[in-house]
Amino acid sequence: MSEKVIVKFLPDDNEIEVKKGTSIMEAAISAGVYIDSICGGRGRCGKCRILVEKGSPRSEPTDILKKGDLDKGYLLACETFVEDDTQIMVPEESRLGLHQILKSSDIEVVAELNPLVRKEYVELDPPTLEDNISDLSRLERGLEEKEICDTCVSLPLLKNFSKVLRKEDWKVTLTFADAGGVSTVVDIESGNTTDDLHGIAVDIGTTTVVVELVDLLTGEVLDCEADYNKQVMFGEDVLTRILYATEEEDGLPNLKKAIVGTINYLIGILAKRNGLRRRDIHFMTAAGNTTMTHLFLGLDPAQIRVDPYIPVANNIPFVRARETGIKINGHGYVYCLPGRSSYVGGDITADILSTGMHKKDELALLIDVGTNGEVVLGNKDWMVSASCSAGPAFEGGEVDFGIRATTGAIERVTLTPDLDVKYQTIGNTKPKGICGSGLIDLLAELFMHGAMNKAGQLEPNGSKRIRDGEEGKEFVFVWAKDTKIDKDMVVTEVDIKNIMRTKAAVFAACSLLLKSMDRKFDELERLYVAGGFGNYLDVRKSVYLGLLPDVHTDIYKFIGNGAVAGSRLVLLDSSKLDEAKEIVRKMTYIELSVNPMFYNEFTSALFFPHTDLDLFPSAKELVL
Repeated sequence: MSEKVIVKFLPDDNEIEVKKGTSIMEAAISAGVYIDSICGGRGRCGKCRILVEKGSPRSEPTDILKKGDLDKGYLLACETFVEDDTQIMVPEESRLGLHQILKSSDIEVVAELNPLVRKEYVELDPPTLEDNISDLSRLERGLEEKEICDTCVSLPLLKNFSKVLRKEDWKVTLTFADAGGVSTVVDIESGNTTDDLHGIAVDIGTTTVVVELVDLLTGEVLDCEADYNKQVMFGEDVLTRILYATEEEDGLPNLKKAIVGTINYLIGILAKRNGLRRRDIHFMTAAGNTTMTHLFLGLDPAQIRVDPYIPVANNIPFVRARETGIKINGHGYVYCLPGRSSYVGGDITADILSTGMHKKDELALLIDVGTNGEVVLGNKDWMVSASCSAGPAFEGGEVDFGIRATTGAIERVTLTPDLDVKYQTIGNTKPKGICGSGLIDLLAELFMHGAMNKAGQLEPNGSKRIRDGEEGKEFVFVWAKDTKIDKDMVVTEVDIKNIMRTKAAVFAACSLLLKSMDRKFDELERLYVAGGFGNYLDVRKSVYLGLLPDVHTDIYKFIGNGAVAGSRLVLLDSSKLDEAKEIVRKMTYIELSVNPMFYNEFTSALFFPHTDLDLFPSAKELVL
């Protein structure tokens, strides 16, 4: 029998018993302690730094940690293995704090409610010796009188059927779910419960999950909750999680358990807060990228990451809730919005649904920058789409002091002419890092004040904030004494290059779509920006860096969380199912990784703002 040891995590005071030889990261996952891990525990990102306060764990050598960190005793949680009872301090910069999660949206509204779930109240005549048909036949007869025929009642529902009928003197309410054009009975309740009808709309994001509780009789969002996708402990991006799912023992089951557990946790909060039982919720719609949908359903994602990039399915059939592990009414259904390809998934279909761009004449461009970046160009007649790698730098990866948008993250930055820094943090606390919107602000301000050139190099101007560091020149945006982590927070030229590559990929994808359709940026009539990161961007500063197109600001429209909004639209109006499928049929997908034009566009965008300054007239004065 394997020897067990106790691991205690500070400052949370969480304890867990694990097998000897377990990694600190695995122990943290089991204990519910969130430690940052962008690379999925592969020892490559250096974000999971911990301090050992008690015990003698075994640690693998690493060249990821800098000398200063090693001198202070930092180890990597993923490369450190317990040998005896151990006490671990998780420092501030390694902890995932309360995330700033975008829940709201500015979207198309449902003109007329036609939800995927409906209720019918029926009063039946009690049986007699003369009228002695079966209970089920009696119900079917009562429904026929209401012109409801071909009703299918499953065996599990029949098991308590007689008791339910007799409890309220043969007065019952049936709940029907529209599962792909087939109306199916998903619940039978005693009495008249037609005043209560609820569903759940979900955004399964790579980093965060948003769950809405929706009143299907009024269309009102009764409540909303959000949290990290618990899969973040296994890696930051979809490729890392696919590798974990396919290469680690029990990788796919672990990832499925993590996301299903996240959703169930949020549903539980909403149900309790609103006085509902889980069985009172009969339908869940979900929108996520293709990988998240696969991991949620337990589908093998291995082929998504290898040429020719083929998912198991893009159009997932309706699934009984009990088959997915989702804890709503087990007879109810879960529906995942369809996607177009391995890298343009149901979340983008939901974005398009929520904007209504698929029904309009105007030429529109949709940009969704989150952990991944997706762009769609088109109108009611045609649409083309593409996906690019975007998230790591914008969500804390590939940047030394980059963190997700959590409490203590710098989200807004301005510089004075002498390069003094003014900033705002999420939660108005001392900073412990800088998130994506803060990074865009910081680099734009450096560019605007002449402290960074178009190649992303820092320009010494006598300011003590620009100095030589271990990776070349760096800019100190917060001094150690003013931080939560007691370190000077810097952005290095290596960090800047990483951000430059990320912004170049997003802009290049937009440019390629336009050129492929023989269109220009100045022909755009509407530019939608979706997603959490995009919602907090400063348009002017994003244009100066060449992340967003330099078009008239009036055509920009920030739609917020389009994924959960599109998911809700389908829940409330069954006709949106057909619209979603039509969007997918209509949309052409361009695979950028094998497109020679993309490399040219990407290379041209590897400057601030771009090699072609005519594309960015408002930024010309900063360069010339």
